[in-house]
Amino acid sequence: MTDLPTTPALAWGAATDTGRVRTENEDSFVAEPLVFGVADGMGGHAAGEVASAIAATMLRDRLGAGVHSVDVAIAAVVEANAAIFQGAHSNAAQRGMGTTLTAMVVLAAADGQRRLALLNVGDSRTYVMRAGRLRRVTLDHSYVQELVSTGHITEAEARTHPRRNIVTRALGIEPTVRVDTWVLPFVQGDRYVLCSDGLVDEVDDQEIVELLAACPTPQGAADALVAAANERGGRDNVTIVVVDVLEGEQPPSDAVDLDVDVAWGENGVHERLIDAEAGTSEPALGPGATRSPAAAAGAVTTALPMVDTDSPRRRFGVGGLLFLLALGVIAMLTVTLVLVVRHNADNEPSPTSTTVVTSTTVVTTTSVRATTSTSAPTTTLASTSPPPTGG
Repeated sequence: MTDLPTTPALAWGAATDTGRVRTENEDSFVAEPLVFGVADGMGGHAAGEVASAIAATMLRDRLGAGVHSVDVAIAAVVEANAAIFQGAHSNAAQRGMGTTLTAMVVLAAADGQRRLALLNVGDSRTYVMRAGRLRRVTLDHSYVQELVSTGHITEAEARTHPRRNIVTRALGIEPTVRVDTWVLPFVQGDRYVLCSDGLVDEVDDQEIVELLAACPTPQGAADALVAAANERGGRDNVTIVVVDVLEGEQPPSDAVDLDVDVAWGENGVHERLIDAEAGTSEPALGPGATRSPAAAAGAVTTALPMVDTDSPRRRFGVGGLLFLLALGVIAMLTVTLVLVVRHNADNEPSPTSTTVVTSTTVVTTTSVRATTSTSAPTTTLASTSPPPTGG
């Protein structure tokens, strides 16, 4: 088994701030030689701070000495989820607490090659900048991301949407959790940015890439991004971890796109809507689905019509099967109706008599969910400055 280096070819910096509106900082982060992460807590009354601290501490304690398998990294996140869930259900003051988590872990393979495992739950993000181009690796587990993926709103509209604080997956809300995971090589010159939504709700991707390109050190970049978020309003806590890869493979040509498809995890699963501000949760129905009148009284989302985005990667899920079933039922009823009318016409003596048959078919689904691609949307932004050098 290959020994992990205690000082990998990385440089990093981190910064966090309460912001200009909130009075408490519920974010936590870890920035160690072999593990990095940002956790954005929710639940209020210090509960969110507890949840995010549990996640960050668990990452440091379980992964800080180094791991060789992505399964070990996933297990640490699952363990953190269980600890937060148990704490929320054993302490009334912490009921409803949870946290997002985006993390990066150094892996050592048997061949001696180091790799980076990225893990994500919730709407905190991980970006990578290579050769002046910024790419979002993670896909938000949020209500507005579902609206973007199904064509209801644009990325720009999502940043100011009134439901942007609703996440569909977080640590501590359920006894089990799905973790999206990527494994990427060490590529010399890559710069990773792990951040809470306090950054991306205030600063767009174009400005992010410009600030990254202007700052030669990761600590300087982290400080600059936090300052920019506060200058734009600072409506939320903001936490940034920036990691530079100093040694590794040579970057591929500009014509080769970054391969950041999710390696493990699904987004087309039954999840919950979690109000990051109120600390409440309920089953997620997704755009276009309906709920009972009793459940709708406390709903945090509005039913919207489905939009077909014609994505080549869209899977034909349960909604499609129910639609075909409904068409089949309607077709059978139509044929039966025609035969009945034709039979009555053949056997009725009076040519002036009329038979009126009304048929109504109602197909009810309790939960129909659009299944979307698990790939994060591509952000291709070119900076005017040369890429930063490590340090």
